[in-house]
Amino acid sequence: MIAVLFDKYRLGYILSSFGVKSIPIFDQNKIMKLRLLLCCLASSVLLKGQVLVSSSKISTSQASTLAFSLIFSGAPPSLTSDLIYDVDTYKLTYNTVDVNGNPTVASGALMVPKSVACDSLSLLLYAHGTVLEKENVPSRDNFEAIVGQSFASTGRIVACPDYLGLGDNPGLHPYLHAETEATASIDMMRAAREYVRDSLSVYLSGQVLLTGYSQGGHAAMATFKYIEDSSLTNEFNIIAAGPASGPYNLSGAMKDVMLSGLPYSNPGYLCYLLFGLNTVYGNIFNNYSDILKTPYEQIIPPYFNGTYPMDSVNAQLTPLITDFIEDSVLANFKADSIQKKHPIWQALLANDNFDWKPEAPLEMYYCIQDEQVSYFNALDAEAAMLANGADSVKAVFAGNLNHTACLIPALAAAHEFFKRKERSCIFIGIEEQRAQAVYLYPNPAHEFLYIEGIEEEAQLVFYQVNGAEVMRKQIKPHENISLEKLPLGLYIVQVISQKTVYKQKLLIK
Repeated sequence: MIAVLFDKYRLGYILSSFGVKSIPIFDQNKIMKLRLLLCCLASSVLLKGQVLVSSSKISTSQASTLAFSLIFSGAPPSLTSDLIYDVDTYKLTYNTVDVNGNPTVASGALMVPKSVACDSLSLLLYAHGTVLEKENVPSRDNFEAIVGQSFASTGRIVACPDYLGLGDNPGLHPYLHAETEATASIDMMRAAREYVRDSLSVYLSGQVLLTGYSQGGHAAMATFKYIEDSSLTNEFNIIAAGPASGPYNLSGAMKDVMLSGLPYSNPGYLCYLLFGLNTVYGNIFNNYSDILKTPYEQIIPPYFNGTYPMDSVNAQLTPLITDFIEDSVLANFKADSIQKKHPIWQALLANDNFDWKPEAPLEMYYCIQDEQVSYFNALDAEAAMLANGADSVKAVFAGNLNHTACLIPALAAAHEFFKRKERSCIFIGIEEQRAQAVYLYPNPAHEFLYIEGIEEEAQLVFYQVNGAEVMRKQIKPHENISLEKLPLGLYIVQVISQKTVYKQKLLIK
């Protein structure tokens, strides 16, 4: 938990909780000086540390409808046959941090399978692809929400962040900014855990899965890297990551698009990247005319007010980057290809996430006809990670397909990968569903727990809500159970005997 407090991107949020002004997030000397203060304030921060702000149910999706949608999109039977649960989708708003480490509120969607015959479920992050409209996000039940709902229909809890600058969060989305992709995703998963723990009769296994497509592939990789780099693996037990078609190597494979001189299918992406990262670093341009030729410096910026789709921006541009980016910008960028001190080089390098050493298993899915995200991003990442000593990393060919057509086979492959890595759930049998009446009281409990309804010796097991077992003991009928060794909090209590298996939430306060 203390590791969470020292997470550099939550530092501004923690300090502001006590009226302290934020500091530059990369000022390590000041961060070190504040550690003693943070240790003293840790208990108070934890009391204030709720991430979830609000929740509301927005839809229920039928498993048959989701399966039909995927079949219509060409999904293989190995995926569609696993869509067996109806899914409730909720909008969550939650506390996170902005690009300066200051507190802000973001939104996202939580997908929960209904009537799951399993004792506990994995938490899966699905990071969505590029969108420009603020309302075209999972928390608005948009088209891409179907992907998250499909993963949930297989029997997983799914968290889908909208990201900063989209959904309920103000301002322009800092497109492909790895750090806030990660913090928005991590805090969305924290909010999801809180909601599941406090409001639903569903339990998490502690297993975490990460995936996403296109920009979402970059966001999922950024989240994976951030969790491992920030020592958050005890909080997020990543058992597998499967990003797809992500621009992991912005300064390499994606940079080549800028320098190739060839037409690019989505020229608006480059404007989005430059505009978004300028909100983070502030040194890429001062005026739009610094980077865009006439008349584009007047035409393009209004399309980034949150109400237009990316297709509208593309329609205003030519496929040749040289037609709308200032010649001096391209010339200076090319001339600095060795030292890489130019602000655009620095921004691209800061948001690369291909050259590191993952500890958890990773597969990256790609298609070789992808016209938007070069498949060399996955190959570059595989080569760099293996060279760094990673032993469970693979770039996986998903087809001779374009960017749109690659989505379903790539995510179907991720589903199969996750199935191989997940712990098999314990299915609730008929005996458990028809268990004799067992009574645990009081609830909330304080010092003792009283159990009635068992006629023989039984096993009493306490689990944390993430599935971790914290106490197990043999009990006799009418025995009173001391709770003095258990910390305050919410638990799942299971009573197991020859005649019954009974499970209930219990709050100790």
